[in-house]
Amino acid sequence: MKQKFYIFIGVFLIIGIIFSAKNSGAISEGNQLEEIANKLKSQEAVVDEWSLYTKAPVEISRKNFYQFVKPFIASNRQYDWAIQEETDMLKATGLFVDKKTKQTHKLQVITTTHKNNHSQSYILYELKGRGWQKNWNEIQDSFQAAAIDIIHEKSTIFTCVKGHFSDKMEGVLYQKSHSLLKEFNAVPVEQLKEKKFVSVSGYTTDWNLSIPTENGNMNVQVALRSAGLGEKTTVVVGTPILTTEY
Repeated sequence: MKQKFYIFIGVFLIIGIIFSAKNSGAISEGNQLEEIANKLKSQEAVVDEWSLYTKAPVEISRKNFYQFVKPFIASNRQYDWAIQEETDMLKATGLFVDKKTKQTHKLQVITTTHKNNHSQSYILYELKGRGWQKNWNEIQDSFQAAAIDIIHEKSTIFTCVKGHFSDKMEGVLYQKSHSLLKEFNAVPVEQLKEKKFVSVSGYTTDWNLSIPTENGNMNVQVALRSAGLGEKTTVVVGTPILTTEY
């Protein structure tokens, strides 16, 4: 079975990082979605899929979870909703697929309860699409507007683009990752290097938003995986970090 890699942190651990990110008041810095896609294209990669992701805290508890969720669902009726109940978590998930664009919107309201009965709640909004787009700028602007409408405040946006190289490059994954970092005028901060998998975190002054690490601030991640002899190489680029399972 193909092993899955989590790029440094999982989605749920991103919660704290979002709120500690520098300059997190700014919802975006230009069109990073378009920039990443264009940088991959310049490196002769094919764009397969992409995502925009944001989340923000909300002041609700397990006790008043349904009191909050009921009107929230009512105001987002185009989504198909499901509620999941667990001992330490309540989660309402809504999915909506735009028939015209084939893009998938996901909304979640999540409340987690820790052992000391302290609860943490947040709203998550995610947009996913496939393939190259002619209207990158319109997509990101629309997402930003929708995020503000849903969350009612500016929040950090995580951008991720996944693609592939058709040429075999198992022996040069590390060099290719650094070549991609140079596209963003970024210097490496942290890295994970294996025979068929490489992940490098970097920092570029072109983007103001960054998160702290033990080795300095970072705001871009690049990951490459070789599928084997003669197979395509998968590439994922995200800012300020990757939020996808890989």
